[in-house]
Order: sequence, then structure tokens, then C-alpha cells
Amino acid sequence: MSESNRFTVSEIIDKLGVNPFTWVTFFFLGFAMIFDGYDFMVASQTTANVANTLQHFIALGGDTANTSIVKVVEGKAQLQALGSSISTWGLLGMVIGGALGGILSDKIGRKKTLVIAIIFYGAFTLPQAYATDFAFYATTRLIAGLGVGSCIPVVTTYFSETIPSKNRGVFVTFGMAFMVFGWVLAGLVITNLNGIKDAIVIPFASDAMSEIYSLTGADGTQLAGQTQNWRMAYLIGVLPVLYGALLGLLMKETPHWYANSGRTEKAVERLRALTANSTQDFGTLDAANLIVPPKVASANPKVLFSSRFIVATAAIWTLYFIGQVFVYGLNPWMVPMMTGFGYTPADASAMQTFNNVAAICSNVTVGFLSDKFGRKRTLIFSWLFLMVAVVIFALTVGPGAFAYCMFLFFLIGFAMNFAITGVQPLMPESYPTQVRNTGVAWCQAFARFGGAAAPIVFSAITPIFGGNWNQIMLLLLAPAAIGLLCTFVFLRRETGGKDLDTLVTEAVKS
Repeated sequence: MSESNRFTVSEIIDKLGVNPFTWVTFFFLGFAMIFDGYDFMVASQTTANVANTLQHFIALGGDTANTSIVKVVEGKAQLQALGSSISTWGLLGMVIGGALGGILSDKIGRKKTLVIAIIFYGAFTLPQAYATDFAFYATTRLIAGLGVGSCIPVVTTYFSETIPSKNRGVFVTFGMAFMVFGWVLAGLVITNLNGIKDAIVIPFASDAMSEIYSLTGADGTQLAGQTQNWRMAYLIGVLPVLYGALLGLLMKETPHWYANSGRTEKAVERLRALTANSTQDFGTLDAANLIVPPKVASANPKVLFSSRFIVATAAIWTLYFIGQVFVYGLNPWMVPMMTGFGYTPADASAMQTFNNVAAICSNVTVGFLSDKFGRKRTLIFSWLFLMVAVVIFALTVGPGAFAYCMFLFFLIGFAMNFAITGVQPLMPESYPTQVRNTGVAWCQAFARFGGAAAPIVFSAITPIFGGNWNQIMLLLLAPAAIGLLCTFVFLRRETGGKDLDTLVTEAVKS
């Protein structure tokens, strides 16, 4: 067998470069992330209304004799507790789903796992629209979260295995930008639904739900539109079922997964299809000439913590955890922070929306810089930049300067999303194909604990500082400094620009 005829999957993908298949993949996965982001943010944006509605049902207690006055369980603290619990169940589902979906993707393939995840969370979003008690909503939210949590890591992995090495960073990080588009879309839908005073009666509404539709407040104002129209947002969230079915028909498995799974004929068949319309000469692509990188001895999660991969695992887990602390810890407090400075809720919401716009810009930019300057250099810059942004925000944010505060929100949103998204390309590049999506998914699942814990920590320290957000913001210098230190200590291998087969060979043989 002539050595000149030998080839790897990465060599063919890199030689082919960005091509029509690349852009088809880009938009297929992009819309998958938009739907995923929509589902996640709809739950976050409707927490108050869902909790309010469920409390109406608790208060009524099945009594339909008096519906002229809404009987709500007393106490704002109870409402907040119910809302927090709702959020927790969805997050728990995402953690479990991410961990299980990562393993599943490495076993049955990227395409199948993605299709299952999308259809799964779309299907279980439907019953949430008909919830009349907390247990039912929480259960279906947890189950839907299994699919939501599985979707994000498999998209990252699919991108990494189908994009040319020199462009891998920007396509992986742009995937995260699509998710933020989903957040913005959910916000627009919820805002418009909240603005409709009359109730939108969803199809097949139960008698119990109809009872709530007829409720009025003590002043005679109908509350149904305010308390029930969130249900329509969940009905819209069923659309991923159709999209998942479409992906099942049109999307193809990655040749990297085929090759690693011993299906070299299928891998080469995919490569032939990719190169069929190219003007370049790829020679004769024969399965007998395909070079498959060496494999790890055991394809299970224990590999992530083996001597070969423990440093990489420590790096990406720590950095992504800290990034989640910023993004999911700070975001829920931005509106209360600005209303505390005297801005109207509408102005505060506009600032937070600008923060999401900054996230989209950041996700695109970090990929370009990461491909050009390398993963480690870009991350070092990201943490330094974030520390500067935190200081500027903490020392200058305040009342009576709406335009300037909009700039500050863009600055801090850009900086913190730049830092967390800069970790994204490292995830699939750190592990061999056998456990690649397990590595990506488990990193993201672990980091979500940071996102869950951060709001609790913020809530605990706010009274200590008397609600002084200028001082509280300065505390964020500590996790940013830890992120910078971890980048120096743990990132020992530059992965940017190298093809996946080379990275796997280096890692397994090290």
C-alpha cells in the first residue's frame, strides 16, 4: 500500500476548506441552537408568571364558587421561592441531560443524539403549556431539560468534526451566538404576550384552566392576559419537534465518528460525497487507505480524569465554571441593580437586552481571534479584559446616565461572554473522538453548577454590602483573577489550528 495514498479525515476536510456543506451545517446547527436558546430563556422569562398562575390554582384549591377575586397564597417570599424552584428543576434536567447525552453521542453518533434531543425537549415543552400544578410543571420541565442539556454539547462537537482546522474556533463560538439569538427571540415573544391584556385561550384548555381565564382582580381588572398568556410561548416551543424531524431526514453523520466507530466505509462514503463537486484532486479515496488515529483503552467518562487528560479537564472545567458564574450569576441581578439606581424597569430591561446584543458580538469576535492568535493567548487577553471591564463598570455605573450605562452593559456583556466563549473551542479539541462529546457535555454540565450557585451567592452577599452594587461588582475581580491564573497553569498545549486527528494522536501517545 503506497504511503502517498494514505489520508486522514482531517486532511480531506482541511484541504476541502469552507464549502457549501460547511454553510449548510452552519445553518442547520445554528437553528438548532436558536430553538435551544429559546426553550431555555422562555422558562427563565416566564418564571414569575408561571409561579403566579400556579399560586392561583393553589389558592382556588378546586373551589369554583368564588372566582371574582383572585385568591393568591400570601407572601412575596413564597412566590419567589416557587419561582426559584421552577428554575432549579429545569437546570437539573440540563445537567443530567448533558451528562447522559454526551455519553450517548459517543455511542450512537452525533446526528442521532442531536435529533433525539431536539424532538425530546420540543415534545415535553408542550405539556408545560397545560400545567395546573407545580409538580406537573416541574416534572415536565426537568424532562424537557434533559433534551436541552444534550443539544448544546453535541452541536459544539459536530461543528468541531466538520469544520476546517483553521476556521474551527469561529464556527464553534458562532454556534453560541445562535443560542443568544434564541434568548433574544424568547424575550421578544414574552414581551409581546405580556402586552396583550386579553387572555389567549390555548387549544384544548382544561376546565380548571378555563376557571383561571375568568379570574378578575379586586378592582375588577381581568388578570387572565397577564397570568396565562405565557402558555402560548410554550406552544411555540413545540416547533423543535418538526425541526428535529427535518434534521433527521437531511443531516448526515460526521465522518470522524464513523471512522472512530470502525465504520471506515461509511466515513469514506461521506468524504466522497463532500468532495464530489470540488475542483481539487483528492485522488482515490479508499477505505483501506484511511488512517484512523489511535484510541484510548476505554471509552468511558473515567478517561476524562486519567493521567493523560486530567490537566485538560481541570483547565476547561475550571474556566467554564468561572465563566458561568459571571454570565448566569450576574444576568439575573442586572435589572434589579439598575432599578435600584432609580431607572425604570423598561430602561433596565433595555440595558439587559443590550447586554445580550454584546454577547452575540462577543461570541463572533472571540472565534476569529482564537483562530488567529491561538486559544491560550486569546483566553489570557479575555480574563485581563474582563478584569478591566469589571473595574470600569463597578466604579462608574450609577443613576442619571442612561446612555453611558447602556455602554457599560455592552462592555461588561462583551467581556464576560468573550471569556466564557473563548473556552468553547478547547472542549472538543482536548479529547479523542471516542469520548469527545462526553468531555464537552460533562464540562458544560459541571459548569452549570457555577451558574446555579452564583445567583444564590449574590443574593447572600447583597445584604452584607447594603445593596451597594458598586462594591459588589468589585468582588468579581476575584473569579476573573482565578480564571487568568488557571489559564497560565493548566493550558499547557496549544490546540488552535491543529487538525483533530493530530490532536488525538498527540494526546493518546503523550
